[in-house]
Amino acid sequence: MDYQIYFIPTPIGNLEDMTIRAINTLKEVDIIACEDTRESRKLLDYFDIKKELTSYHKFNELAKSEEIIENCKNGMTYGIITDQGMPGISDPGHILIKKCQEFGIRYTILPGASSILTALVGSGIENNSFIYYGFIPKKQGDKEKLYQELKEQTRTSILFDTPHNIGKTIEDFKKIFPERKLCIARELTKKFEEYYIEEISKINIDELTLKGEFVLVLSGGEEIKNQSIEDFEGEIKAYIKQGLRTKEITKIIKNKSSFNKNEIYEYVLTLSK
Repeated sequence: MDYQIYFIPTPIGNLEDMTIRAINTLKEVDIIACEDTRESRKLLDYFDIKKELTSYHKFNELAKSEEIIENCKNGMTYGIITDQGMPGISDPGHILIKKCQEFGIRYTILPGASSILTALVGSGIENNSFIYYGFIPKKQGDKEKLYQELKEQTRTSILFDTPHNIGKTIEDFKKIFPERKLCIARELTKKFEEYYIEEISKINIDELTLKGEFVLVLSGGEEIKNQSIEDFEGEIKAYIKQGLRTKEITKIIKNKSSFNKNEIYEYVLTLSK
């Protein structure tokens, strides 16, 4: 074989999306490293691939990468796969690629199915420039940091979400950027594939089937050029006249701008005097 390690994408749903090259390569390597041996065995059995499997997931990625490198030095060849999609994108593989570069191990990446690009194209949302963020964080602090970046992001954003979290995500999005468009792609390439595309303020969570993994494609916000906090003077004075508290006004302006919360708060106080 021409390389020592082959990073091989697997179908994101429909098994027939497996490429001929991917099937042949898996048949030729010495051993296949995968996330879940039970899931991968189903794939291999479907294509009559009889190869040894070794577990390679996020909890043993570092140690297993070192083991794979050592075995490659001794002449073994590996196929690296994940449960679905491309290795190294929100799945094990990235660390191993860096180690291949460090130790001079020859590797190659096979092209194949990608839920990120499939959802992006299917959404119909602007795709000349886009950014991928991975899964929405579980920790509140990390989530708020992401939301702040999304609020200021002018490019199309792509994210992953889970059935038990998608409802809360939509609620958050409605508060932060209700005017933007969101595509919720579910069960891509499978029998019940679904694209739900709507302005965020109009999304009805009850219309969604909360099963499978979700790929979210969020339209970018309008670019703010040379914005000054003084641009909000009239609006802030109106809120003050209505009797809103300083903290309430600060929150409103914060959701409309990229200014620091403390900066807004101090400006509101100044106008309140």
